[in-house]
Amino acid sequence: MQADEVETILVASSDALQRSMIAKYLRECGYSVIEATGLDDARIAIGHYEVDVVVSDTQMQDGTGFDLSTYIRSRHLNIEIILTQSLVKTAQVAGDLCEQGPLDQPYHPQRLVDEIKRLRAVR
Repeated sequence: MQADEVETILVASSDALQRSMIAKYLRECGYSVIEATGLDDARIAIGHYEVDVVVSDTQMQDGTGFDLSTYIRSRHLNIEIILTQSLVKTAQVAGDLCEQGPLDQPYHPQRLVDEIKRLRAVR
């Protein structure tokens, strides 16, 4: 990615209010944002857009963030993954699928931006 290109973030969450709040914040920070209502929607978006980072809830109506992470890792190794959770989950599953365990909710959106920048800096 060149310095003047905008990174694209896919936000996957069944919770419309949470998804729109995070998407709005990320847009205000200069990212291009795609919103997905669940697992199937996220898979379709990943197939149609060049996504740099996926931010996904661990639990969605039609699957889990772990399912989405497995799908991404098997097909799109260049996409970074950040999982978020509202319930306590085991970090072992998340550790296999993304660099760090899920961000516990509620979290401040700036923490998410900091995590995106940290992940993208290593590339």
